[in-house]
Amino acid sequence: MRDASYDPLTVAALGVVAMCLVTAAHEVVGHGVACLVAGGHILVLTSSIFRCDVGSLWVAPAGPAGNLLAALAAMLTARAVPPRHVTLRLLLVLIACLGCYWEAGYAIHAMLRRDGDLYFAGRDLIGEPSAWWRLAGGAAGIGLYLVSTRWLTGMLSSAWPRSATARGVARTAWLSATLGAVVAAGACATDRGADLRDAFLEIGLASVPLLLVPRGRRAAATTDAAAILPRSWVTVGAALIVYALFVATLGRGLFFRVAHD
Repeated sequence: MRDASYDPLTVAALGVVAMCLVTAAHEVVGHGVACLVAGGHILVLTSSIFRCDVGSLWVAPAGPAGNLLAALAAMLTARAVPPRHVTLRLLLVLIACLGCYWEAGYAIHAMLRRDGDLYFAGRDLIGEPSAWWRLAGGAAGIGLYLVSTRWLTGMLSSAWPRSATARGVARTAWLSATLGAVVAAGACATDRGADLRDAFLEIGLASVPLLLVPRGRRAAATTDAAAILPRSWVTVGAALIVYALFVATLGRGLFFRVAHD
């Protein structure tokens, strides 16, 4: 029997929109703005590939910075939004956790594989990172996972005290965000294989904690009223428009020719 506390289609729509906004925060607002500020030109811009025609110490870390700033803004705003605005609060929660999980997973992956924006930024700033530097970076990623998961658990549990309901919301959002990222990457007109791989790693694998939270609260242990998230065709329709634009731009990829004197 389906849980009447939330509509899966509306939750899925919010997951897709959150994925689109988080990806734009990393690639467009982060990397893109840093490239332009550094006096460069954007060459390639997709949902997981960015190339700038100038080298700068700030272009690589600007992507993670864009995500973390967007996540922080979403966290602060979500706390300020009244609980009755369930749709907006859930969207903000998903933006925050997808952004934090992306960068937490990115930090761990970068330090283990010696690859990625954070590793390159460290190498450019201090030279080839030592084992201790890499260990600290990996520990920071683990710490970000723990802090953001604790916050996520609190926000979901406050809306849906029954843990099975909260997990259903989180898992539905994870599935829609992951599928949305992978399908969009499949439209990429350049290195499709790399785009598909990175889309799954950045959104799907990095956000696996969404499949596990929240835990630790039993339905019988609380009498708090659950939030009700009904079917919203306005939300679903808006998500379809946002996703169509996302696939046509970052999904397919934007490629620029730069004229040189």
